[in-house]
Amino acid sequence: MFAELKRLLRHVSVYGLSNIISRLLSFLLLPYHTRFFEPDVYGIAVLLFVSLAFANVVYAYGIDSAFLRFYLMQEKGFTKRNTFSTTYLSLAVTSALFSSIVFLFPGFFANLCLVGQEHINLIKWCSGILFFDTLVILPFLVLRAEEQSKLFLVLKLVNVSATLGLNILFIGVLNEGLQGIFKANFIGSFITFIIMIPILWKKFAMDFSKKVYNELIRFGLPYIFPALSINIMDLVDRFLIKNMLGEYYTGLYGAGYKMSMAIVLMVTAFRFAWHPFFLSIAEKEGSKEIYSKVLTYFVVISGWIYLSINFFINDLVSIKIFGRDLIEPGYWDGLQIVPIVMIAYILYGIYVNFIVGIYIKKKSKYLPFITGISAITNIVLNYYLIPVFGILGAAYATVLSYGLMALMLLLVSRRFYPVKYEYFRIFHSVVIISGLFFVWTLLPERFSILYETGLLLLYPVLIFLTGFFDKSEKEKIIQIIKSLVKS
Repeated sequence: MFAELKRLLRHVSVYGLSNIISRLLSFLLLPYHTRFFEPDVYGIAVLLFVSLAFANVVYAYGIDSAFLRFYLMQEKGFTKRNTFSTTYLSLAVTSALFSSIVFLFPGFFANLCLVGQEHINLIKWCSGILFFDTLVILPFLVLRAEEQSKLFLVLKLVNVSATLGLNILFIGVLNEGLQGIFKANFIGSFITFIIMIPILWKKFAMDFSKKVYNELIRFGLPYIFPALSINIMDLVDRFLIKNMLGEYYTGLYGAGYKMSMAIVLMVTAFRFAWHPFFLSIAEKEGSKEIYSKVLTYFVVISGWIYLSINFFINDLVSIKIFGRDLIEPGYWDGLQIVPIVMIAYILYGIYVNFIVGIYIKKKSKYLPFITGISAITNIVLNYYLIPVFGILGAAYATVLSYGLMALMLLLVSRRFYPVKYEYFRIFHSVVIISGLFFVWTLLPERFSILYETGLLLLYPVLIFLTGFFDKSEKEKIIQIIKSLVKS
């Protein structure tokens, strides 16, 4: 079991590094963008990136989820090449069609995105971003399926470097304003497609199988609604904040979300490694025990990251670089949502853990019901909480809807694929995390860094000393520590 967990951890680590690099783009650009754009102007970019996230779901229409399942768990009549080729041809044709519509009718989509007719040029750049981003979905999925996480990392690094450099050029040097952000992302997406051509050349053939296509659509289409629902829970609050509070608070909220990125990186890295991992061991003896352990360790590790960010976020944003704060003080009010948003993402990671039975037993028909109820709940909560609590209300709504979604998925999936999760151990770790967080809120500010560091180091000590680990786990931990000391 430990060997399988080690393999998962290795790939999570590499995907984590690739996502750190990818999300580092957002973090590096956040102080850069906040320096050039006021919150109300930055709010326009936030709304468009939210719209891109929604559109990405439509462009993929669930076929990406189906591809990963059938590529890894080949069934009779399926080969890796015809699965890849059929899926890629489908995505290429539909993405070209969708982007043509967006490019030809930018005014309609500008209104739909709530950005106004004066920004239709940005919509045209978005149509190109969506097209090329869709063309690289499958190559990246193949790298995940074949556990080529290091190559995945390298390709992400190229994309991030290009996009970062182009942002600096178009915004800081050529003064192209908001257009510079989307122009840079378009060229970055195009460069990524170009460097993916060798993978496409190796995997692709003019081999379209109607049988494969029908199976992909049958399995994948039910994922459109869940994916859209999750995006609603994650992103629709920006539109509601814009309507209820204005573009200024939309910019604050969007910046606050980006400052929660550490937990997002961990959850995204886990999700990338988790799907191919659990599918690859589904038929092995003891797989359910491994799934259970993974959830426990996920909560423990995410709890440590949660404490780390909360303890030091205020110090981080005020770091001086060339005499200026890392994040402009005008955006600091967005920090109030960081602890709440991180809880929401941890709950999403727990939901990702519970998805095992849905994939293995091909029960995707339940997902629209689960995610749909959660999305409706999110909208209703946002509608009532934002006027009362401001941007905090939107963060509360996200936490509650993600919690509901994870709970419903657990209740449904255990009916046909029961896994004995370690609820007591999870509760054990949550009590320690909550206790340390409460103590932190009582600390005198002038001793904050010293005390915060001590509290953070106390977390693994308490986990180890309070009986959280069993004998075999303790022996493994001691063995790892000894090997690290010797090296």
